[in-house]
Amino acid sequence: MNPFLRHATRSPRPFPSLARDIQREINHALRSFDGAYHGPRGVYPPVNLSESGDGYVLTAELPGVSPENIDVQIEGSTVTLSGHRKVEYAAGDGVSVHRRERQSGNFRRAFELPAEIDLDKARASHKNGVLTLELPKSPALQPRQIEIETR
Repeated sequence: MNPFLRHATRSPRPFPSLARDIQREINHALRSFDGAYHGPRGVYPPVNLSESGDGYVLTAELPGVSPENIDVQIEGSTVTLSGHRKVEYAAGDGVSVHRRERQSGNFRRAFELPAEIDLDKARASHKNGVLTLELPKSPALQPRQIEIETR
């Protein structure tokens, strides 16, 4: 076997800290690109989206975010959730932070639904840090019973 190739295949990554720095920069660029905050545990805010025959329900976990700092936009079948989360940290002389997992910052998430929303009947509520969006489908898209005429 060629001694150069043998050495090349055994060689560990020569610059592990450089690889970590590059990966961190890539993650930062991707976070900036899609507008969603990617914290240590995934995309923020986490959401659930369900569908019934007449509409959708989207719930988003937003603990500590007041309704005044949340913006919901609906255009056609696209729902955009954005806002600002501010987390206060202890500060001052003699204070030492040991772990910081809750992040402050702007967030934005957009969801493309399979059907258009009836904007006049869409509702949003906020309780115990959970935003709930009730998004009925446009009446033209809802199932209808057609009466059969007899002649």
